[in-house]
Amino acid sequence: MMSSDRPGAGVVWSRVEEGFHVGSRKGVFLGYIDRQTDGGYLAFDGTSRVVGSFRTLTAAMAAVTNGQPPHDEVITLEQVRVPAPRRIDGGAA
Repeated sequence: MMSSDRPGAGVVWSRVEEGFHVGSRKGVFLGYIDRQTDGGYLAFDGTSRVVGSFRTLTAAMAAVTNGQPPHDEVITLEQVRVPAPRRIDGGAA
């Protein structure tokens, strides 16, 4: 017999599509996990705040299931300057 007070008890994970998983417990949305292009997993809580980045799906699931506090990452905006195209003869386009 399994104890219902152990971590992860009653949690259901559903693969919505390849690389995207959604977790719930007793019908309550816990969060989701999105596989990144580098093969890692980005986990989000039930309010779409980042919980963390993980190397394995099971580690990401554990973080969402156990309610780890979200990481509030600093968002940096950068301006990228691209030079205007030049004509072949050296003049401005």
